[in-house]
Amino acid sequence: MQQLSDEFLASCRREDGRILRGENMTRIETFVDAAFAFAFTMLVISIDEIPDSVPELLDLSRDIPAFLISATIIGFIWVAHTVWSRTFGLQDRLTLYLSLGLVMLVLIFVYPIKLMVQLSVAFLSRGALQQNLEIMELFDVVNLFIYFALGLMALSLILIALYQNSLRQRTQLVLSDYEVAFCKIACITWTIIGATALASCLAAPVLGESIEWAGLVYFSLWFTIPLGRHFYAKSLGVDGMQQAL
Repeated sequence: MQQLSDEFLASCRREDGRILRGENMTRIETFVDAAFAFAFTMLVISIDEIPDSVPELLDLSRDIPAFLISATIIGFIWVAHTVWSRTFGLQDRLTLYLSLGLVMLVLIFVYPIKLMVQLSVAFLSRGALQQNLEIMELFDVVNLFIYFALGLMALSLILIALYQNSLRQRTQLVLSDYEVAFCKIACITWTIIGATALASCLAAPVLGESIEWAGLVYFSLWFTIPLGRHFYAKSLGVDGMQQAL
């Protein structure tokens, strides 16, 4: 890849201290967006027939929270790739392979994500928001937690690899110190997510009847991600760093 010219960089829009080198959609981004759109359709509440009474409609609505949370997770992953793509605009072979891997991973784990969320919502609501969810044996729940954690770890590795690829080509991309720090903080974010998934994966087989803690550990991300980003940005001497996904 040749170094980006000053003329090109001057023509790019700025956002939150970053130069948007890939604002014009590439074939890779178009493909990824289409795949995520398909993933969203796979999450749509499935019904055998349109409800013809208020009780049936209300019963179906019990699945709405699980759908919204699942869609938020998929959307968070899509935003993460979009932010990376718009900032760096890479189209090299490694980017192609990593983006393809991300798409396949998301499509594979759409239903595990929704099943995991449905199980969590049913547990937290004491069954009040449980809809068409079969009773699961402890062995099956453990396998689900491990399955979900492995997918999340793989996802984290792919997104870290995308940002590391950008850092590897920092000279060609003419990255500023702020953008280099942005990449590193994004890697820290996904490292924390991957480490939390690993903790859940290791804990699930040994928790026994307290298996719910393997899922509750993910709530720690509300605190560990902001703290991790804050202290790492401080160590880099970067003030006012915007959210890095």
